[in-house]
Amino acid sequence: MMEQTTRGLAGQEGLRAYAPINRIEAYWQGLRDNTPGGAGLPARIDIDPRGIGQDLRHAFVLERIAPGFCRIRVSGSALSDFLGCDARGLPFSRAFDSAAHQVLARTVEDSFHRPATARLTLDVPRRGLRAGCVGEIRLLPLVSRDGIVTHLLGAVAFAGRATPAAQTAKLTGTFLRALRFEFMTKQLKPTRIPYLRVLAMDG
Repeated sequence: MMEQTTRGLAGQEGLRAYAPINRIEAYWQGLRDNTPGGAGLPARIDIDPRGIGQDLRHAFVLERIAPGFCRIRVSGSALSDFLGCDARGLPFSRAFDSAAHQVLARTVEDSFHRPATARLTLDVPRRGLRAGCVGEIRLLPLVSRDGIVTHLLGAVAFAGRATPAAQTAKLTGTFLRALRFEFMTKQLKPTRIPYLRVLAMDG
């Protein structure tokens, strides 16, 4: 009965509820399209809160700490409200029940190393008088200055009411999309004028 209820919520409200994470992914894709040949990845320093705008509460940033493990570096209010506390500095796995941790670790590691975008589907069980709901998370790779994926731009939204109380979600699905990625190294080539250099991009 609970599964039917939460799936119904997703069907009725999904397009509207998940619009913020679709827009955040579109913002990330726009940054990616602006890389040489559209084959690069946005850098962590390229993310501008003003570009995310009204959807900032749905955004967060993950930092890789160890294989399969990352922490929440920056968090909007949607994730913090779900966890019932300030999410900054917490392990990302804190948002999920223990049964999801192994699959979550593999999915996160794939996002960093393939690299790949990830879509996680969530189920938040009913608790007492609180209705259950479903949710979705997107994970989008970000590179450091040396071209290594060290962070993920995240986006989270719920279809139904995720009450602001400490709780965890069940991971009901993971979907990866591998990315074509070419790191463009920057080299300064000398010219006839001593103080002038030409910026060249080598694939």
